[in-house]
Amino acid sequence: MKSLNIQKYLSFAIKLILILSIINAINNQFWYIMSTNIFLLILMFIPQIVKRYQIKIPAEFEWTLLVFVIFTLFLGKISGIIVPIFFGIAIAMIGFMILAILYSNNQIKKDYFLIILFTFSFTITFGFLLELLKYYLKIFLGDEISLGIYKFSMQNMTFVIIGAAIASIMGYIYMSSEKGMIRQAVKKIIEKNPKLFLKKNNSSDEILELIKNKESEEIEFKSTLRTNLHTNEFDKKMEFSALKTITAFLNSNGGTLLLGITDEGKILGIEHDKFPDTDKFNLYLISMIKERIGKKHFHLIEIQNSVIEGRTIVKLSCKKSKNPVFLKSDSNEEEFYVRMGPSSVQLKGSELVDYVKRKFG
Repeated sequence: MKSLNIQKYLSFAIKLILILSIINAINNQFWYIMSTNIFLLILMFIPQIVKRYQIKIPAEFEWTLLVFVIFTLFLGKISGIIVPIFFGIAIAMIGFMILAILYSNNQIKKDYFLIILFTFSFTITFGFLLELLKYYLKIFLGDEISLGIYKFSMQNMTFVIIGAAIASIMGYIYMSSEKGMIRQAVKKIIEKNPKLFLKKNNSSDEILELIKNKESEEIEFKSTLRTNLHTNEFDKKMEFSALKTITAFLNSNGGTLLLGITDEGKILGIEHDKFPDTDKFNLYLISMIKERIGKKHFHLIEIQNSVIEGRTIVKLSCKKSKNPVFLKSDSNEEEFYVRMGPSSVQLKGSELVDYVKRKFG
């Protein structure tokens, strides 16, 4: 609650400083600073304008914006280079985010070249429209239109292009790498705005992307649900292993379990479990989860099926639980598991008590 209040005051402070900066820019005829800060002010009011999607801006981004606004407020003409470059970066990242939303909703296919081209073109178009707006604003205010204005506009557009190029490179690094500051930043935006970034249904592209990322604290692969591939027979230990992973995800920060994928990331399919069809597989899996983990926790688990290379892969997306989740063992005892790196670890005694207090208290 305290952090929410701090962010609320931070948002108010940024809006107030933006208004002061706009007034200062108008008085000193810093038109690019004025137009950029008007644009940023509109962005700050988007959560209130579009209430339906409950858009939330991460605090880290607001602190960065606060530093930038103060910087432009006091440096005046010296910021004539920094502002258009920052503007180019900001607009390009917005264009990149638009495509990220479309991609997460499975409305476009991922193509690195086209994504970068779109973000770059989107920024140049936006920058040109801004220059056009400034031109007609000067005519409306009765200012003299001289050759120097044309030169100044071209200079600003050059800096915007540099900003767009920087953002395009940042976007490419984000798409082609598995870690880094940019990926963490985008992850925060996605976590804050789940309604914008809907999960794709039956998406083989998403499954392949998860396989590429390899096993981690939030991703685990299982070759089968109930078949021991060494003996080619049903094995209760295999089922328990899958349930253990699901329970650990629920007790930690959530995660994804892929059934039909080997530890090395090879696509095996659930066909080795020898169910008559996928529906029978899903019914068995659902029944097992409800019986061993509990019906009241099932709403935190989403099951999706995808066919890749002619093999069926089952994806279980587990959300973080607000309450401790226990797994019934074969001896009907309740056991508690959490994720530690790419493994599911059982906690007992004081470790269990401390974890529950810290995580759910």
